Parts: sequence; structure tokens; C-alpha cells
Amino acid sequence: MEPEVLIPLIFAGVFLLIDALMLVRMISLLKKSKDETVKDLGDKLNPYLYATGIVSVLMAICMIVVVSIK
Repeated sequence: MEPEVLIPLIFAGVFLLIDALMLVRMISLLKKSKDETVKDLGDKLNPYLYATGIVSVLMAICMIVVVSIK
């Protein structure tokens, strides 16, 4: 397989795996916290939401760089 195709596939796979793990972690936090307030849940979930946003931005930047280098 050509490097122009393989590199974006590897990046996309890694970032998708990271997003999936964060989603699973957020769902498990929601299931565990039955009697907490919305503010407490927000405080627990905000780092995961920020990390998901950062990973998405990094994926977009990597794809733009790979496409523009090609």
C-alpha cells in the first residue's frame, strides 16, 4: 500500500480508537453516577469532552497536512 494512503489510515484508526475509548469511559461514568447533580456530572465529563474535541482537531490537522504534502 502506498504511504499516501497508509499514513492517513493509521492516523484515522488511532484517533478513532481514542475517541471510542473516551466515549466508553464517559458512558461508564454516567452509569455509575445515579444520584449526582448535573454540575457534578459536568465537572467529571468536561475533561473527556475537551479531549475528544482536541483529538478531532488533531485528526483534521493531520489529514490536511497529509493531503497538502501529497
